[in-house]
Amino acid sequence: MVEVKKEEKEKHVYLLEVTVEEERVQEALKNAYRDLSSRVNIPGFRKGRAPWNILKTYLGKGAILDSLARTLIPQVTREVLEQEKIEVIGEPEMEILHIAEDAPLVFRLQVIENPTVLLPHPEDLEARKYRLEVRESDIERELERLRVARSTWKEKEKESVAISGDLVKLTVQGRNYTILAQEKDEQNAIAREVLGMKVGESKKVALTNQEGEATEVEFQVTGLMEKEIPQIDQEFLRNLGSDIDSLETLRDKIRESLERLANDLVEERFQKEAIVALGKHSTVHIPAPLLELQTRHKIDGFQDQLKKDGLTLERYLELTNTDFATVEKELRKVAHWELKKFFVLQQYAKEYAIEASDEDLDKELERLAQISGRTKEDVREILTRNDKIEETQERLKMQKLMEHLTSRVKVKTLEEPLNFDQWKVLENPEEEMIS
Repeated sequence: MVEVKKEEKEKHVYLLEVTVEEERVQEALKNAYRDLSSRVNIPGFRKGRAPWNILKTYLGKGAILDSLARTLIPQVTREVLEQEKIEVIGEPEMEILHIAEDAPLVFRLQVIENPTVLLPHPEDLEARKYRLEVRESDIERELERLRVARSTWKEKEKESVAISGDLVKLTVQGRNYTILAQEKDEQNAIAREVLGMKVGESKKVALTNQEGEATEVEFQVTGLMEKEIPQIDQEFLRNLGSDIDSLETLRDKIRESLERLANDLVEERFQKEAIVALGKHSTVHIPAPLLELQTRHKIDGFQDQLKKDGLTLERYLELTNTDFATVEKELRKVAHWELKKFFVLQQYAKEYAIEASDEDLDKELERLAQISGRTKEDVREILTRNDKIEETQERLKMQKLMEHLTSRVKVKTLEEPLNFDQWKVLENPEEEMIS
């Protein structure tokens, strides 16, 4: 027999005080004894033969009760959630209030219920669809990128000075380094200070370490190298591939590639616009404990990224002239939208019975096999070994969901096409849901 006292702390957040009758506790203790007795070696007894009082003395009362809690509480928790018809998200928080061998077990759960989501009809939504055109200047820019990508480094002439983009060899405190000279490198003061210097010249520069402490170091330039960008001639074209026999052929291929990219970018943007429209007109309450957890996750991720960039949070706040409260507020907005989007898409998939079937997975494995040059069975084994099968199924499910959603929303095609430069400065449509 299980007794449950239920209290709603806030919408979708419940406190459950659960009392398990002594008779069931005693039965669970017997099971715990049989399990522990079969696994523990006690001197003078064969496994599974030690009397209960000997086992208890040998292991200690705490170990016995711990084993009882580990087996009985999860079992009772599942029963209680089913009994109370609560579909939870995440792991319940649990606190043992009373546990003993000869008394009822009492524990408390805090659970977060999967929020209720009210969706609009997708046919009532409207999403903007942009147009992105490829200009001749885009093709020229890509040609230049290809040239730069195939550049080689060569020593600069004697008496040359370092300019932005040069590769600079230098020594710092007896160690050799190579850096790229750049005017706008905020992270590396030396990358700026070498500008205008010649081989053999030295300079002292003030640096700040990760702890924010100032220190002065002296470095000497030992070498300067500049990029040698090749001309587009027959040799250059030949190195790009046997099917490229002229500059016009190369330009045509670049145009085709950029047009495919433009189509992909437009479609990806349209999908985001559709998700935003769906989220904007959906209703869902995000429980406070869940929002706190997601916000903390975002803060931790932000700090990890700062660490990779060689910064502490304190140093970042100093450089950006802001405070932690402001950063936390912004990350909380991001966390709220991410949670809302998750629950909205989860409900959309549920309402329209969108799932990735075994057939969908087989087709994807076949596609990956063709790309990688492996067999389908090999691809499946690799994904399984790396726990990526479920992730792949979820990705396929999301693809089907987006196809379903974008085929039903009203399309508002924008008449004026954009170029790539204009596209780069477009605001992410999801910013509307974060601000």
